[in-house]
Amino acid sequence: MSNQPPYLPTALGASETTLLLGNNPSSGPYAWYMPQCTISNNPYGGTTGTYGLASCIAFQYGAVSVVVWFYVPPNGQGVIIGNDGMLYPNSNNYVPAIYIDSTDSLRFGEWSTGSTDQTFSTPIRPGWHMAVWAEGSISSTGAIVYGYLDGNFVGSMQLNGITYTVGGASPPPSYWYIGVGYGGGWPNYPTSGWAFFNGNIAYVALYNRVLTTSDVLAIYQGVRITSGLVAEYIGNNYNPSTGVWTDSSGNNYNITTTVVAGQYPPRGCTLWPVGDSGNWINWPSC
Repeated sequence: MSNQPPYLPTALGASETTLLLGNNPSSGPYAWYMPQCTISNNPYGGTTGTYGLASCIAFQYGAVSVVVWFYVPPNGQGVIIGNDGMLYPNSNNYVPAIYIDSTDSLRFGEWSTGSTDQTFSTPIRPGWHMAVWAEGSISSTGAIVYGYLDGNFVGSMQLNGITYTVGGASPPPSYWYIGVGYGGGWPNYPTSGWAFFNGNIAYVALYNRVLTTSDVLAIYQGVRITSGLVAEYIGNNYNPSTGVWTDSSGNNYNITTTVVAGQYPPRGCTLWPVGDSGNWINWPSC
């Protein structure tokens, strides 16, 4: 089950890399939602309100990219990055932006007033992977979503009408989630509602621009790209005793609240390089 280069190269993290639990029946499930902001004037003609960080970036810059390093176990499924108009366990208007479906495919999704829900996909196997979901050319008439897997361009899709990222539905996407999402009715969605990712997440980064193909490949090869970097969450910077996941970008977008209130995910660690063998529960605590 080799997947080279190994996940989270040293340039992106540290010599001891932490793995955050996505979903374990005996102790989870767990997930996080990103910091929020309030939008009082929507330049794209959509709704206003309280938004998650990825949407705030899209409002301000007209583009956003989300990078995530993750481990897919055998029979891996669930939402890796998603957004919703309501706080878990409630749901109203939702987009599973990056999810692994019931056919072992990684899907990139978005919703718009003119195109409803749309996705494109690529097969994915167990192992370590890096995915990039990006939205650009945002306007009152549409946007373009791009997707990458392991440094390779997967595809793109044109959406006509206001996208959900910038408030194309009501209520707006107040919460951007890491490790869970809602998507009943989306193509080959693995459950009828909330789907916690059942693997591990080691790194999440948000940018205020659409990353180029060369940017994506560089990040996959271990080069830390800082141009446009708004927030960066490295597994090593998660404190399981407090539930705080520290933003490494210097912009102080710390994540301090878990979806499962009062229950903080454990973490496992291993020395670099990591490889693909073993289960996190057997690794020492960091």
